Amino acid sequence: MADISIKERNLLRELEGGFKLERNPFKRIAREIGYTEEEVLATIRKFQENGIIRRIGVAVRPEKVGAATNALVAWDVPADRVEEVGTTMAARSEISHCYDRETPLGWKGNLFTMIHARDEAHLQKILAELAEATGVRPAQTWRTVRELKKTSMRYFTEDGEGR
Repeated sequence: MADISIKERNLLRELEGGFKLERNPFKRIAREIGYTEEEVLATIRKFQENGIIRRIGVAVRPEKVGAATNALVAWDVPADRVEEVGTTMAARSEISHCYDRETPLGWKGNLFTMIHARDEAHLQKILAELAEATGVRPAQTWRTVRELKKTSMRYFTEDGEGR
């Protein structure tokens, strides 16, 4: 992170905090960190081009828009098929997260997906469609009981240091 200036870190900190509902959020951010609005937009473009940020968007709460059944699903995928199967699963709009992980001792599954479904029947339909498309069956499924915390990661602390 040494090649990121203090002003750029301040911009990242502002972006991590989300946007206030206002007419000109980039203008307010510029004022707060000592940039012009044009500099803020140019720096955001640079961050996107360099892969520092993927996108700026809205965080939707699945349960508030009808996804009442959420499940973490572990799939036991042969190592030589992880890329293929993971790409197929990641393409589904109902899947928000798809990770290739080390399999903990005593567990089954190395590819983990977070699936957001309308209800249990919809979840079962998604699981069946994924199994049909990939030839892989779920190894373990854990349904969400309740959400205790859900935030975006903050990589820059108040003192400006990256984590």
